[in-house]
Amino acid sequence: MIQRLQSVFLFLTFVITGLLFFLPVIQLEIPQNSIESNSFFLFYTTKYIQAGDPFVFITYNWFSMILNIIITGLAFITIFLYKKQLLQLRMCLVNIILMIGLIVLVSTQAYNIVKPTGNWHIELGFCFPIVGIILTWLAMRGIIKDISTLKSYDRIR
Repeated sequence: MIQRLQSVFLFLTFVITGLLFFLPVIQLEIPQNSIESNSFFLFYTTKYIQAGDPFVFITYNWFSMILNIIITGLAFITIFLYKKQLLQLRMCLVNIILMIGLIVLVSTQAYNIVKPTGNWHIELGFCFPIVGIILTWLAMRGIIKDISTLKSYDRIR
């Protein structure tokens, strides 16, 4: 049933990973030649822009954008696999691994941009994959409870 608690957790994972398309994940500070001027850049999972008034688009962030699309789509598809609990459990596990990969990928990309002299500051969006991992893990616990309940009913027959 879609009304199960794990479906709510998976829907929240879908919403939170969907918000990653619109919120910055990391703010980069790269020093310039003069002492007082630093360039600030916002690093999204979809793009990389220079902060300021107005924002200046730099480039798309293809790898993390594709990974985020897969994570968001997988969370949405997993909601409707409630009749196949083992497949739903495996899809949740794959989604957790992909979210860990997204965290590592974004961190590595940001570090490679600011390498020796720059600083990077974590924004609110960086916490969303971590929250998504926790919510998916809670959904997995609910799926495991459903599987054990169904097995106990089979023993009674």
